[in-house]
Amino acid sequence: MISIWEARRMALEEVRPLGEVEVPLDEAVGYVLAEDVTSDVDLPPFDRSAMDGYAVRAEDVSELPAVLEVLEDVPAGSFPRMPLSPGKCTRVMTGAPVPEGTDLVVIEEHSQPLPDGRVRILKAGKGNLCPRGEDVRKGEVVLRRGHPLRPPEVGLLAAVGAERVRAFRKPKVAVVATGDELVEVRRRPGPSQIRDVNTHSLLALCRSYGFEAESLGISRDDPGELRRRIRLGMDGADVVLVSAGVSVGKYDFVPDVLEGLGVRIVFHNVAMKPGKPTLFGVHPGGALFGLPGNPVSTVVAFLLFVEPVLRKMAGFEVGKLLPLKAVLDGKLSNKGDRTALKPCRLLRDGGGWRAVPVQSHGSADIASLSRADGFVVVGEGGSLGTGDLVDVISLEVGCSRLLEAGG
Repeated sequence: MISIWEARRMALEEVRPLGEVEVPLDEAVGYVLAEDVTSDVDLPPFDRSAMDGYAVRAEDVSELPAVLEVLEDVPAGSFPRMPLSPGKCTRVMTGAPVPEGTDLVVIEEHSQPLPDGRVRILKAGKGNLCPRGEDVRKGEVVLRRGHPLRPPEVGLLAAVGAERVRAFRKPKVAVVATGDELVEVRRRPGPSQIRDVNTHSLLALCRSYGFEAESLGISRDDPGELRRRIRLGMDGADVVLVSAGVSVGKYDFVPDVLEGLGVRIVFHNVAMKPGKPTLFGVHPGGALFGLPGNPVSTVVAFLLFVEPVLRKMAGFEVGKLLPLKAVLDGKLSNKGDRTALKPCRLLRDGGGWRAVPVQSHGSADIASLSRADGFVVVGEGGSLGTGDLVDVISLEVGCSRLLEAGG
């Protein structure tokens, strides 16, 4: 068996970013730029006020208090009609252009309006001006190819007039569940049956990372039906996720079916618990994962292998796995010869994290995942105790639940 880290490296070596697409600005978040973007304007496009107050000449407020005549009011969206001259000032709002001759803006709090159209300046202060082009110059490259687009980047694209951008296409994912014991969620399970959990966990995981995913339904433990569903996924998606049927049992048909479909198996079986039977393969049209049937194993395998492969195909730069560091609050052991991943909660503790083990009854215990924020990595034959610094693989989608210690 290969290690987690070797399996991850091998999977990432097999995939490349997909083709490019043109994306409307308001749909661009979550994509990765496939082109450099330049600004068509200076930002700001004019000398503007950073505060509500009075645009003044420095020499007119060199001695305080100073009384100046107010020429006009300039709100945001208007433009000054008159330049400043000795003894004159202009009232400006935040974001408004300042008149020619402005050296600084005196904030409202440092002034006293007078009834005759003048203002008394009590304190001059400094600056409060944003010069034209201070942030971005016209023609400047503001975002380069390969830059991920978050909400702040979308705002910048809007500011520089990028109504549409070229981006790397996001991979499409198809999910196939297998097993005679599975029934759809809307049905009440009969004797020896269980509801299909993994399809919905995988769809949710894909979508939480911004990837389009669809279910191709439940395949019975029949090689012919399994082949048809997987073939459908290979024809219509970039990545196929097959849940269960990848071990060595009598009804685990996935490896043989994949080979019959021309899938080249890159690895099968990883030295980890849970998730040992994880399989990864490639074909001319994309990639395919065979994931373990137990729900916890499926989530672990997704986080370690599927998510980085999807991100690389979408154009993201994917480096080495960097677990989060946390101080363990409890005891964990691993008597086996595979790396163990134990569910835990993550609590904010000062400037760091505290990892609290979550009671779990094994890789089929889906309820334990609802209480977890990640997995503590426990090496082969390892034993960890309270106060030990540990590596944690974060669930990420559960980060909004992270609490302050004692919360």
